[in-house]
Amino acid sequence: MAEILSWDKSIDKDVKTADGKKAGKIRAVTKDFIQIRKGSIDKKYFFVPKYYIQGYDGDDIWLSLGEDELKQFESEKELPLSSFDNENYRERKSVVDKQYPRFSTSIPAYSRSPEGSGSQVGMPWEKVIGKEVKSADNEDLGEVESVSADYIEVKHGKVRGKHYFIPKIYVDEFDGKKLHISLTKDEVKTKFERDSPPLSSEFHSKEYGDLSSRHESKYPKYRELIPMMAKEPGLELQGQQSSETLKIPWEEVIHKHVRTSDNQDIGDVDRVGNEFIVVREGTVKQHLYYIPKQYINHYNGSSLFVSVPSGLISGKFERKTEPTQEEIDMLVKDAKKLQQK
Repeated sequence: MAEILSWDKSIDKDVKTADGKKAGKIRAVTKDFIQIRKGSIDKKYFFVPKYYIQGYDGDDIWLSLGEDELKQFESEKELPLSSFDNENYRERKSVVDKQYPRFSTSIPAYSRSPEGSGSQVGMPWEKVIGKEVKSADNEDLGEVESVSADYIEVKHGKVRGKHYFIPKIYVDEFDGKKLHISLTKDEVKTKFERDSPPLSSEFHSKEYGDLSSRHESKYPKYRELIPMMAKEPGLELQGQQSSETLKIPWEEVIHKHVRTSDNQDIGDVDRVGNEFIVVREGTVKQHLYYIPKQYINHYNGSSLFVSVPSGLISGKFERKTEPTQEEIDMLVKDAKKLQQK
């Protein structure tokens, strides 16, 4: 279980970036910074302002910065506060101080989603400006143009571009590169395409309030922090090629090949959800396969193997949108029966 960690106890703890990359270990803590050292021979040092720390999950300390964003703090000596004391930093400092009154003495517990849904990493919304946005049916919606308290503005196209003002409650997660929306492209166009931002009164309806409450029960801090893709390094699967239990590093399998029980390549891992992986096959004519993790029986570092022959993949797993919970439960039940044979 995650715990609050005093700053002096953070020395030698592993640090990870918001997109799940290893950043190194904490070597020192000052009033305003943590010093991170990466590597043992070709060493790199980073002086990261404390307010870019997201929290401690019991094993690792998580940053709110992606791997590329971390590079701006690479330095062998402490940086002057004036070099990054801008509006975004002051806003983040204000948010963190309000949420964690004891931040000056302790690192907050790592933010997790509700029990059973996997752990989530939060990330400030302003960090996704300029990032690509994908719909539930995997269509391109454009890029994030701006972020407000209740919605994100997405622009599609350079000249005479279309604008979508999408409420934050329809944002599922950020996978480190792209935002994923819980609506299809047609639904987004019908509901949220417009030329000017919505009025604040539009977010005070009973329907919106109900949706917001449901979303908040899943992501309590969604107004300030966007959910990052679930990371479940502790999920254990029973391998069928041997009797050993598999522990898959899910954050490392994006873009890895996926092969069937008859050794046919069916595409690459596009993203990882709480209960399934999404496999994309083809470039011009694309197929998306939503495969529950229970069907994975082997990982060799370059490919994931599923316990289903290639001839059954399309009929069993291909979908245009994310499967319902009922469909997932049925597939998981089938997988357990297969493992018992």
